[in-house]
Amino acid sequence: MDQNTTFSVNIAQKIDPGSWSEKTGHDIAELPRQNYGNDCGIFILMYTLCMVTGVGFDFQEMDMPSIRKWWCLVLMERFKIDGHGQRFAFWTDEARSLLQGTLPPVYRVPRQSAISVKVPAHIKAADDRTAEETRLVDFIVKSQGSEEHLVGVLNGKPSKWLRKVTSSRVPVYLESEDQQDILCSYLRGVLDRTPTQLRFSDEVQFICGVLFPEAIIYALAVLRNISLQEAELVFLSGPIYHYSEVEEFNRKIDQQLRKEGRPFN
Repeated sequence: MDQNTTFSVNIAQKIDPGSWSEKTGHDIAELPRQNYGNDCGIFILMYTLCMVTGVGFDFQEMDMPSIRKWWCLVLMERFKIDGHGQRFAFWTDEARSLLQGTLPPVYRVPRQSAISVKVPAHIKAADDRTAEETRLVDFIVKSQGSEEHLVGVLNGKPSKWLRKVTSSRVPVYLESEDQQDILCSYLRGVLDRTPTQLRFSDEVQFICGVLFPEAIIYALAVLRNISLQEAELVFLSGPIYHYSEVEEFNRKIDQQLRKEGRPFN
């Protein structure tokens, strides 16, 4: 047995002496699986919570962004944290409303005797878009789904973006700066390890202006099962916002302007 297993066995024997059998997550068929390395702690918290409350493992990896927010709320509720303005840089009126119970929480572990709280439409839409962005970048970076196409471009395959490489305006499509950084780092690696006869004076501009759109457009075409031309239109149009997000944005702007004594039309 390794050190961690030995330690766990010793604790188990002190709590309840006798014969113990070891089980892992692979022995539990319905256990949600973690595929990436950023959510270990949250998965352990959710495994533990679901086991001690007996509610079942009613969550998935795609729920992690919402569950992280939920745990923050739970901690603030339980420990009655004060001084929000100093301790929480992003404390907002919305967060206060969540703690006061006037706004439904982002995520609730379902209980056997309770009715699930519906997630507000604008929050669900934003979470769905975040999950879609993650899926898109994972396809490009982790699955290397666009790499053959990118190598082709570097080897002379025609690309309309080569004619625009000197432009200072480059469509981004991805909202998340973290996902942008992940993708750009990967594209830099592709450029570094692929011989090319293409000439460019600014490597960063070439990555952002050529490889970035080529990678995303190709990934959109594969994941959505559409043509490259259709995928290019999706890329140029940018992310689609749910009407509830627009309404929520307008509500917040109106609220802010009213505080400042200015009407919002």
